[in-house]
Amino acid sequence: MNETKKMTPAGNQGHSENLSDGTPILSPAHDGLVSGIYVAVVQIRGDHTPKRFRKRVYFNLPSAQRAIDRATMDGLEASIVLCQLTPVSGANDD
Repeated sequence: MNETKKMTPAGNQGHSENLSDGTPILSPAHDGLVSGIYVAVVQIRGDHTPKRFRKRVYFNLPSAQRAIDRATMDGLEASIVLCQLTPVSGANDD
């Protein structure tokens, strides 16, 4: 017996509003919420796939440094990239 069950993605939690109509998710008035915020992206070169990096975003430097320390203790190559968040407008530039 082959049953198909429709499940919503976990992050959506049953939210059924259709956002594909071109309406921007954030209005320009909300751009200040993330503008200028810095995050640390930790890149760890994987031991099983040496040509690929695992990347994870941290919101503070101490936790990013702990991730680097753990990777180094495991013998992996790791680095931190400091990034600044910039809002992306949802408006179409016609």
